[in-house]
Amino acid sequence: MDVVVLFNGLGNQMSQYAFYLQKRRTEDSSKILLFCSDHNGFELTKVFDVDLRGTKSPRRIYALFRILLTEKIGWITRPLGRILNRMGMEIVKENFDYSFKHEFLIPSRGVRFYYGGWHSEQYFPEVREEIKKAFTFKVPTDPDNGEYIQDIGEGNSVSIHIRRGDYLSPANLKLFGEVCTLDYYEKAIDRIKGSVRSPRFFIFSNDADWVRENLPVENATYVTGNAGGESWKDMYLMSICKHNIIANSTFSWWAAWLNENPEKIVISPGRFLNSDTTSDVYPDSWIRLNDY
Repeated sequence: MDVVVLFNGLGNQMSQYAFYLQKRRTEDSSKILLFCSDHNGFELTKVFDVDLRGTKSPRRIYALFRILLTEKIGWITRPLGRILNRMGMEIVKENFDYSFKHEFLIPSRGVRFYYGGWHSEQYFPEVREEIKKAFTFKVPTDPDNGEYIQDIGEGNSVSIHIRRGDYLSPANLKLFGEVCTLDYYEKAIDRIKGSVRSPRFFIFSNDADWVRENLPVENATYVTGNAGGESWKDMYLMSICKHNIIANSTFSWWAAWLNENPEKIVISPGRFLNSDTTSDVYPDSWIRLNDY
């Protein structure tokens, strides 16, 4: 049985659920395991009408996962973990560079817990329409977002996602911090201006004041008010823009992927991580601005 672990924030949970749908296509017994304590907790059923009936693994499977997860550091769980390994149970972790590996799609013998991001769309090649149906947003009905929705629909709207906040921690700076520089955004904006007539930019950031001060943009609207448990509304708003400039973040990755404009221009950085040289996280149809 393959068990896909759902953890971290909304964008990661979406990638993991998409990977699960592909796994289920080839192995009916595949399940998901909820391990969501970060950010805003488990969000898929809050943001979308995702039906989890029959998908979640039994509680005993969760207990086995916790044993395996701690067996390398806990002197009590270490012997139990070794026994479970001999019984064909193990945690399968994604390669650190996030590049696509076909072997992860092959059905497993025993019980395998797939613990990773699975961000490349190559991990869900046969379930695109199922994913789009699952990830249908519950449209915000509050007045502020209603005004944003109207404005976005009136012209050549372009979302710009600038992620700071948690990306400024020392650990995340080391992983992600030198990818989406001010130079990247300036070049992306110039690229849009050269291709889109009278673009209107909608800027999404968890640090809007910093963006206003450091990245002045003409004809721009700074989208504010959707924080914490309401931040998914920013993903929805980005997804209905005609074009997208994304960050190295699954949050804006999914917004761009769900954008239904057949003529959309999506601009991404050339890398997802600082250490990347050949990232395949971004679809081939997107424009990658390489900086290495």
